[in-house]
Amino acid sequence: MLELNNLSFRYSAAEQPALSNINLGITTGECIGLLGANGAGKTTLLSIISSLLTPSSGTIEWQEPRSIGLVPQQLAFYSRLSVQENLNLFADLYQLRGKVRQQQLESILQATDLQPLLKKYAGNLSGGQQRRLNFAIGVLQPAQLYLLDEVTVGVDSLNRQRLLTYIQQLRDSGKSIIYTSHYLHETEAIAARIILLDHGRIQCDIDTRSSLKQVQQLQMRWPEQLPANLASFCTGLGLHAEYTRSSLFIAEITEQQFLALYQFIAASAQLPCKIDYSQPSLEQFYLKMTGGAL
Repeated sequence: MLELNNLSFRYSAAEQPALSNINLGITTGECIGLLGANGAGKTTLLSIISSLLTPSSGTIEWQEPRSIGLVPQQLAFYSRLSVQENLNLFADLYQLRGKVRQQQLESILQATDLQPLLKKYAGNLSGGQQRRLNFAIGVLQPAQLYLLDEVTVGVDSLNRQRLLTYIQQLRDSGKSIIYTSHYLHETEAIAARIILLDHGRIQCDIDTRSSLKQVQQLQMRWPEQLPANLASFCTGLGLHAEYTRSSLFIAEITEQQFLALYQFIAASAQLPCKIDYSQPSLEQFYLKMTGGAL
């Protein structure tokens, strides 16, 4: 669908570029979670893809007709118009007509639960309601690629789930999506591919459904204290463990290492009261890659 080649961008008077040598391919029907700390370049990248900014260098190549729906991080509607007037205005700007217009409006009103608010002025809505209107306007236009920048910030949990369900429906219908959020559990639920930006550069680009499954972590807790010689046994297995008086945490452990450790513990006099051997979450992976920077 889309190829970014050696893309760079520097804001005027900035000492460092906001983006440096970004090489990225986006395929049709792909949902990408774009992660990074504040200032990493996420919004800048979306702004370039949507043509709100022009790259300082590099190229953007579309393999099919350009078709974008954008939900920006900043609110983009007319505060002195009602919710209904805003939706009608943007439907006109998107040149939606007839049955398509009706279907799009009905679908987005259901997804955002804005029907009871249609007569209210947009400027009088609460912060979360304004976010839902911002989302509705951005996805109202039928598109092949949706750029969703922090769309659930300030939205209550029930309506956040409604928005996420709609995004999943877009994904399942074959639309491409780039999704940015600091709510990593949301990103994990909808995106199979994760791109991590760090100071304007791509630090990693992974398929979460394969990469995260290759790594397991282990947490154990004992009623009183750790078994004798546990630390030296873990070291002998090549494990890097964190200990407290009565608990053990290992961030990365293979199946063979776990079985050997389990046999050692089973033969000891002190058995654990809790064993959690599981795949790490996206948040744990992210914090490890960034050193804790959200």
